[in-house]
Amino acid sequence: MSVSHWHACRDEEASPSEWLHAAAKTTGHAVDSAEFAAWLDESDPLRAVREKFHIPEHQPGQEQVYLCGNSLGPVPRATAAAVQTELQKWALGGVSGHFTGELPWATCEEVLPALMADVVGAEDAKLEVAAMNSLTVNLHMLMAAFYRPSAGRGAILIEAGAFPSDRIAMVTQVTPTLAPAPPLASTRALALTLALT
Repeated sequence: MSVSHWHACRDEEASPSEWLHAAAKTTGHAVDSAEFAAWLDESDPLRAVREKFHIPEHQPGQEQVYLCGNSLGPVPRATAAAVQTELQKWALGGVSGHFTGELPWATCEEVLPALMADVVGAEDAKLEVAAMNSLTVNLHMLMAAFYRPSAGRGAILIEAGAFPSDRIAMVTQVTPTLAPAPPLASTRALALTLALT
């Protein structure tokens, strides 16, 4: 029995934990066993997708367990060729690259909503999905639109290892003046600034 079979016949009301325990029971392996993990890996319908990425090595010949996909995930193998194609278009056509070729730069973002619709569960990609800016810019815009501090709810919590630009975006929300943001020399000082504001 494969994972895809289990996905097809599982109870929609079952939690992921219940699904895993039922699958483990059917395979005869403990849910926390290496054998069950191997079964999940072997049965994974997306297993072949892994081969489309360069996986960094921990040591020569030993791949890392790479779980940092939120910021800078592993490089897709097709990236170098795709970038080279656009560089060549730029070299040969200059500014006309904005309007020519398979992916005109001026409208390149228009292909993204349809590609992202399934990922975010959108029914109408054109109405419900917008791919734009960077994470920092999007954080700033969301907070500018929705952050409304009150006497009892004025603090912002942000992880110590956040990108400096993300921390600056937070500081601009709790320091709404034209003065420059305080130096970010100390995470504790920033956390105290955010908590006391």
